Amino acid sequence: MDLIERAKAEVINRHRFFVEWFTGRAPETEMQASERAFASDMRMVEPDGSMIDATQVKTMLKGARGKRAQGFEIRVDLIEARLVGPDAALVIYDEHQLIDGQKTARRSSALFSADGDAPEGVVWRHLQETWITED
Repeated sequence: MDLIERAKAEVINRHRFFVEWFTGRAPETEMQASERAFASDMRMVEPDGSMIDATQVKTMLKGARGKRAQGFEIRVDLIEARLVGPDAALVIYDEHQLIDGQKTARRSSALFSADGDAPEGVVWRHLQETWITED
């Protein structure tokens, strides 16, 4: 599987994990594998413009286990990807969430680099999320 396909698979599979984790269905041991998907120097720009680092992302995720009702959903679509270097890919995707009957949507740009130790063979290096109108 090439870098672009691995990066797309990472986006899809990480969000599947988030649903299982946030609803409390994923066991604690799955978080360890999930943490390997984030580079130690990763940065995330949240929809409100604040920036957090990999440690803060992991802390936020760990604390979110079981915080969503069983009806919580995430749908990822409109995935586009392109190589931006020999070991880097940029993926743009829309993320739609259903939280307690309320829909939200964001457009994300994520930079990935190859890493054979990560679950899908790539790690998140940078993520920027922007609120968009739910269709």
